[in-house]
Amino acid sequence: MRDESDKEGGPADAPAQAHDRSNDASERLLHFDGVRTVFALWIVFHHMAPRQPSLLDKMLVRVDVCVEFFVLLSGFMTHYAYHSKDIESSFGSLAAFFVRRCFRCLLASYLGMVLCTVTLWLGGFEVWSFNTLSCFLLIKTWIDPEPNCPNMPSWFLVSMLPSWLLYPMFRPVLGWNRSTGGHVCLAVTTWCFAIVPQLCLMLSRGAWLEWTEFTFTWFWPPALLPDFMLGACVAALVLRKPPCAAVGWIGDLSMLSLLLTCTLVPVPERPPDWSGPAQWRPGHYIAWEQLSARLSAPFLCTFLYYTSNGNSLLARILSQKILVRLGRYTLEVYLLQTAVHDLFLWIRAPGAGGLWPGLPWTPQVFLLYLCVLWLLCAAFAETVAEPLTSKVKTFSAHWVGRSVSQCCEERRQQYQQVDPGCG
Repeated sequence: MRDESDKEGGPADAPAQAHDRSNDASERLLHFDGVRTVFALWIVFHHMAPRQPSLLDKMLVRVDVCVEFFVLLSGFMTHYAYHSKDIESSFGSLAAFFVRRCFRCLLASYLGMVLCTVTLWLGGFEVWSFNTLSCFLLIKTWIDPEPNCPNMPSWFLVSMLPSWLLYPMFRPVLGWNRSTGGHVCLAVTTWCFAIVPQLCLMLSRGAWLEWTEFTFTWFWPPALLPDFMLGACVAALVLRKPPCAAVGWIGDLSMLSLLLTCTLVPVPERPPDWSGPAQWRPGHYIAWEQLSARLSAPFLCTFLYYTSNGNSLLARILSQKILVRLGRYTLEVYLLQTAVHDLFLWIRAPGAGGLWPGLPWTPQVFLLYLCVLWLLCAAFAETVAEPLTSKVKTFSAHWVGRSVSQCCEERRQQYQQVDPGCG
């Protein structure tokens, strides 16, 4: 998933007429947008593709590799863009950072939740519940990590909010003038913080995790904080010692090895007492699949680091204009995929009366859905999300460097201009 705040204040903000190292850095990172497109397709195929036997069945089960990548990339791009920004100096600077980082994500997430809630209501399902209210208040995943909001993908946004909000607190640690080995040790330590809780639970039980235990080590918001920080550690390492052009093949080899593993390794059988969602793909979150995301992190981090200079075969392939352009809308694609799917498939409960029986979910209809999904998300991003985000960034720029009292005084003066008797 991508939002423009990833690059706010970063290399892309350099003036076009000044072709300097910042512009070069922006060009080197274009392939990350291409990766977003490929991994977003992977996620949509996992969630929405008709269940038919294919060579990609094992890969589709391991969709959390994509989720892990997006968490790592969010940490990477956040630190890459903000490592030199003074965001902790004042209340206004912090507020500007939070608003810029979260606005577009919240906009798409709430649109998806509203649309999904409406389609469920039209379908005769119960939507007036505490579960729905807690989803809209963004507290559902904190109370109950089960990903069962009306717009199921919204769990990712809620789980990422703590990472974005706490980044300014951890940023000084990443900026310490340590050696290259020190940055590597910090990255390894952060990865251990991500995977060790799962391993400790498994050792204490003497078995794989139960569904409830897994939800608290993956869907619960604090669980993704170490993964986010791991991505930020990789960005700090890139800034400390960028890879040379001759080693890009290491990143390619790492990614190809991971994809090959996801495609060939057998998927475990569902145990009789498994309490996870029955409608999910067989093998998902079963046995060793519970560790697939965290075990893929070293491969993904290697890819991020060694291809950050853009000098690799995969980087050149993923930098194609069509992939880069489609990558601009992956945030909306992820958060609106369920809403568009519900409109395609049905807006009534099976066997009950409704407004429209929907379309049969055939491979042909799925491909049509995929095209419509990306077109609608592109239209929404270009006409609504990006213009609003740009206005919010411009507005929040006035907060930078200001204290709480200064912000309050400015607001009081604005009110007085409208109503001289106010204040």
